[in-house]
Amino acid sequence: MQKKKWFVLCFCFLIVFVSLRFWDNGDDGEFVQWGDSVHSVDTAVLKRNNIKYTIENDKVYIPEKSFDKAIYCCS
Repeated sequence: MQKKKWFVLCFCFLIVFVSLRFWDNGDDGEFVQWGDSVHSVDTAVLKRNNIKYTIENDKVYIPEKSFDKAIYCCS
């Protein structure tokens, strides 16, 4: 009976850890510049790959956490 309680407890901690680890969607945090100007960036590709972006002063900015994803899909 004691082993079963420990197993259930450890299993619950594992579920909580995995949920918190993969819950992060990468859309918060600091934005970094992507490309030289809005004219050199294909924003349709960013939309298609669910990468949020903002345009300020004719420059495109993406979340820092999405930078690797943008390199993989948009380069």
